[in-house]
Amino acid sequence: MSRGERPPAFDSVRGRATPELHPVGWRERLKLTRPGPALAALRRLRRVPGVALRAETAAARDRLYGWRAPPPPRSRDVRSVACLLSGPAPVEPLLDSIEAVLASEGDACQVVVVDDGSIAGRERVLRDRYPEVAVVRNRRPTGGPPNMWRQLRLGLEHSLERFRFEIWFKLDTDALLVAPGAAKACLERLAAHPRAGIAGSYRVRADGKPEQGSYHAAVIAREIRHDRVLAAAIARATESGWAPGDVVQGGGLCLTRAACEALRDQGWLAWPRPWSSLVYDDLALTAFTVAAGFQPVSLGDPAGLFAVGLSALPLAKEEIADGPWVVTHSLKRGLAGETEAELRAYFRARRAAWTTTGGQPAASG
Repeated sequence: MSRGERPPAFDSVRGRATPELHPVGWRERLKLTRPGPALAALRRLRRVPGVALRAETAAARDRLYGWRAPPPPRSRDVRSVACLLSGPAPVEPLLDSIEAVLASEGDACQVVVVDDGSIAGRERVLRDRYPEVAVVRNRRPTGGPPNMWRQLRLGLEHSLERFRFEIWFKLDTDALLVAPGAAKACLERLAAHPRAGIAGSYRVRADGKPEQGSYHAAVIAREIRHDRVLAAAIARATESGWAPGDVVQGGGLCLTRAACEALRDQGWLAWPRPWSSLVYDDLALTAFTVAAGFQPVSLGDPAGLFAVGLSALPLAKEEIADGPWVVTHSLKRGLAGETEAELRAYFRARRAAWTTTGGQPAASG
């Protein structure tokens, strides 16, 4: 794209647009230099030993004072699994997101939290509040984005081992289910796509703007030079018509059971991610799912179910609550400048008025 050329607009007929090709920012350009990935990884990983030590000390203190975890959730058939990736951050947003999942899905959903070195949100805190939640602890903290593949892998492997589900949600802690029966709504949409594997905000956002893909494309071009597994996945995915840089946004997305099993059985889930890789979990997950023989599906365009932005909501909170949307991200900031606390309070009040849970009458009392 030349400097004066406008980015492609949303095509209301075809329902898609190519990724935005805006110039990559200076921080991203710095990361893409020869020493950039290693320097960025070292900067991120310098905090890991302290995080791991503090998390282990907190868990040991709980055991010392006599706390014993409730029995783990039994293996069972569920409609959905909602996997939340949690890090060393305040626990209140995580608890609110769990509450929203349970309000939307009820017993038809199993919540799995992958703890990445949290103290405030460690297993004792979560299971004292929600004993039905499964907590998987990552004993080697990742240091945060983009190095979250191990967290995602632990959550997906645990879900496949313990629960028989139809659809698997991956949610960041600043994502929220905003309507009852979220899984049912997604499954009904995906029924029209026999090869659907991964779905969410893909190519076009809820506000009609094209997703940005230039940075992901640049990362792929760099990483495949020295990552054979990733290179093989990219080659297979592009042969299927996937464009490098097209990513189902990872703040909130879903996968079918068949795709989850294929990722495990074909070995993509076991990807040995290089320690200095710049590949985000959503980029890898999209590429591996397509390489496994499935299609990405857009459920995040203006007619979709996922209202997903990178660091803020893509629509006004009222439009999200009153529209067809079932998943939204990111609650860090509202379209009108609202704080995360203000947004959560708004959606919590709207949630209190729901009359159904997971498509069934809500329990009273």
